Amino acid sequence: MNNEIEEIHKSVKTFSNARKFVFDENQEIVKQCRESINASLAANASLPGSESDQLKKSKEKAFKAAYLLKKVQNRLKTDYGKSWRQDMNEFLFHSEQEVVEAFALMNILNERGTTRELSFKIKDSTYETKKSTVKVSDRAYIFGLLDCIGELKRIILDLQNRHDSDSANKIFEQMHGLFTKLEVFTEYSNSISNLKPKIDSARHIVNDTSKLIQK
Repeated sequence: MNNEIEEIHKSVKTFSNARKFVFDENQEIVKQCRESINASLAANASLPGSESDQLKKSKEKAFKAAYLLKKVQNRLKTDYGKSWRQDMNEFLFHSEQEVVEAFALMNILNERGTTRELSFKIKDSTYETKKSTVKVSDRAYIFGLLDCIGELKRIILDLQNRHDSDSANKIFEQMHGLFTKLEVFTEYSNSISNLKPKIDSARHIVNDTSKLIQK
């Protein structure tokens, strides 16, 4: 049994090291995403014509987060092996979800769409700008978009406070349309953990925002 015990020890050690690596990297990825979202919100709050700097910052931070996530995924593929997604998915979920939320909010403000394969540009070690993509899990994509609905409410409230009802209504239409597409996943609540409360929370946000729009 010595060989089997040695193999198990090696396997458990590999898993433990990979898990710690993901947890350590998640902190910086989430930090970059939060800064991107805050910059998007600041851009919306800026006076017309002065929002470009914040939108640029939002993109830079989101791209940095996507780049870091790509590095983590590549490292797991190399160090952990073919089953990295299956075994590490739960630990990657939070950072992937945050990246989707940051990209979705940024793209909505720039009147663009967001796919599960996120496109970004980053400068490499030679300071040359490179194009790349990073793909997230299905669950992270859905949850990230649901989280974005809460940020859209903040956008709409700010527009309402500035008496820009036309822009507020336009963003609300996008919010409502996004939620309608995501609500259909309710039927899979038994298969995807924590999905139902997440959808219920988003529904409450949409309904509450609708009442504010109609005032």
